[in-house]
Amino acid sequence: MLDRIKARLCEQDEITQRYIALNGFDGILTVLGITVGAFTTRVSSPAVLISAGMGTAVGLFVSGFSGAYITEKAQRLKDFKDLKDKMLDDMENSRHKEDVEAGSIVSAIFNSLSPFVFAFLCIIPYILARAGIITMLNTAYWLSLLISASTLALLGGYLGSIARESVAGYALKMVGVGAITAALTYALGLGGL
Repeated sequence: MLDRIKARLCEQDEITQRYIALNGFDGILTVLGITVGAFTTRVSSPAVLISAGMGTAVGLFVSGFSGAYITEKAQRLKDFKDLKDKMLDDMENSRHKEDVEAGSIVSAIFNSLSPFVFAFLCIIPYILARAGIITMLNTAYWLSLLISASTLALLGGYLGSIARESVAGYALKMVGVGAITAALTYALGLGGL
């Protein structure tokens, strides 16, 4: 089984690529929302943002792993049973049966690590502020926003390269979605909602 998981990790199929981009996007936008919301109320404690950001990252990790594992396993079992019916064989000791579990685990790993890693990257400035390396209000917020925009651009560029379209165009689209998220969060924060 471990060999099948290693093999599947090396393959990184299309579903896995989509999970990395889609869930990385979720991790970034979630922490971006927390950052902008905290900025509007002038939260000055980096510990608050670290706690909120890490809580979010852990929640996305657990949700991503369990959701992908259960969903992928259900779909892969269905596909395996369809193949088994066509082959008129139980295939219980086959590579196809091993791929049901291995593929589900690999999808779950990428689905959970992607939002966690991207969310954590956006939290790093608050860790630096907590350590006294940078200031919270003048630097940490802005650095977190810069990391958010940069990682969104990288994800957009990655998707553009997969689509064989304009890398810059996709990067701008992703950054634009981040800007809309920030603007809406900022407006709601100023409104006291």
